[in-house]
Amino acid sequence: MAGSKRIRVDAHLCEGHALCIESAPDLFVLSDDEVAECAEQPSDDLWPLALAAIDACPRGALSVVDSELPDTDH
Repeated sequence: MAGSKRIRVDAHLCEGHALCIESAPDLFVLSDDEVAECAEQPSDDLWPLALAAIDACPRGALSVVDSELPDTDH
């Protein structure tokens, strides 16, 4: 999945609960504005943690998108 998909964080939905960081600390960080950011895109072995982070987000701010799509949340 890693080659064709990526994690997208919708900065407008994120409220900084940081449950994504609890689920996948190697993949997510909080910005200075306390909005989650994807520190790195998941390798194949980290996709299960990435999907757990998506499920954990209470605001639905995380999603899997086609890697060819531009990042439009900023």
